Amino acid sequence: MRMIANPAGAFGYTALDGENYMFGEYVASAAVADRNVVSFNTSGQVAPSATNGTASLCAGVAIGAIASAAVGIVAHYGIVTGLVAQGAIAAGNPVIRSATTTGAVAASATPAVGEALGVAIAASAGGTVTVFLCKSL
Repeated sequence: MRMIANPAGAFGYTALDGENYMFGEYVASAAVADRNVVSFNTSGQVAPSATNGTASLCAGVAIGAIASAAVGIVAHYGIVTGLVAQGAIAAGNPVIRSATTTGAVAASATPAVGEALGVAIAASAGGTVTVFLCKSL
């Protein structure tokens, strides 16, 4: 049996946010707010996920605001807190990009192939939500 001998938590983390997520650095084609869902464009840049955009092109969640034409960090996998939630989301619900609020997430009982961004690990009633990002293809 292995034990973590770190009273501050694994790898120094004691809260859920930012634990062991995988990320990439991308140029933004438009300004992106912190904790917004972002999508790729045809040039490989990111922008806030449009409500009418292609769901399967969602890249992940911006960690920090990104100015237009600047490089920013996008989380692809791991636990991210503070995502804007559109409508009620229960813990365990698959989440997708919102069809009504740019950059937000919403619950979906039956996400289309490539649409799910991850799973809500805490409930939300239209405020913010904590999500385990695990984008499916």
